[in-house]
Amino acid sequence: MSNYVKKIVSDYCVLDTETTVLSAYYDEVIEIGILRVRNGEITDRYEQLIKPENEIDGFITSLTGITNEMVADKPAIEDVKSDVLAFLGSDIIVGHNTSFDVRFLAAGFHEDIANEYMDTMQFARKLYPDLTHHRLSDLSEYLHLTNNEHRALADCVTTEELCEAMKTEMIRKGLGIKDLWQVNASGHKGIDIGAITATTDDIDEDGFFYGRHVVFTGKLERMARKDAMQTVVNLGGILDNSVNKNTNYLILGNNDYNAVLHGEKSSKHKKAEKLKLEGQDIDIIDEFTFYDIINDDQ
Repeated sequence: MSNYVKKIVSDYCVLDTETTVLSAYYDEVIEIGILRVRNGEITDRYEQLIKPENEIDGFITSLTGITNEMVADKPAIEDVKSDVLAFLGSDIIVGHNTSFDVRFLAAGFHEDIANEYMDTMQFARKLYPDLTHHRLSDLSEYLHLTNNEHRALADCVTTEELCEAMKTEMIRKGLGIKDLWQVNASGHKGIDIGAITATTDDIDEDGFFYGRHVVFTGKLERMARKDAMQTVVNLGGILDNSVNKNTNYLILGNNDYNAVLHGEKSSKHKKAEKLKLEGQDIDIIDEFTFYDIINDDQ
């Protein structure tokens, strides 16, 4: 996303959405939470449940606590567009894995979000390189922040606390943006690329897949599986053959994702959902979102 920036600011909006999985092409927003922050203090809040066109899957209800009954009388995503955009104004958007939230809003609103945005996960990966995972829950536990996972406004509160804590840590260590993005240049573990080796030495450590374990399932429509795997390795990703406790992303080919829409899930998909409910740092991404991500990173 061309609006991604790295800045230190005192005034911003924190955004989080809850959705019916992780594809802005196939899935829907079911809750939006936004905090307006001025000079490091929360000054206003926006919270709204959204009624999706399709029923909420049992897995999502287990994850978020949001049921079909809770959203039955709530507005559609299009009906809150003006309120959300007005609340955001021209603020920089801050979030954890912000690109997903921005993509979902853009898809629901049928309009690109013009605001610049920052990602606290990317900052955290640089500032706390020794942590095994950088999920919001992991960082909340590590820094003793408020932690109420998987409801939009509660996650916004945690993200705001994280953002301010990282700003304070950077001041304490005398680090600026340029320092932060140089300080860990040699501090990461080597990339286990298995049988597919990188064809470039220019691997971006800020990339989405850098150092992350990736599994593919199902036939891809636009790329050969091997070419997609090569792209992930060239972006610093680590390929796995099966979903396990190290897996961070399961990429579903569109044929598999379309099967999900009809209530069918592969064994890899079911295992990924089970691990996520158990607290594993794993997300499920559809093929089109995968292309968006690699296009952003290249």
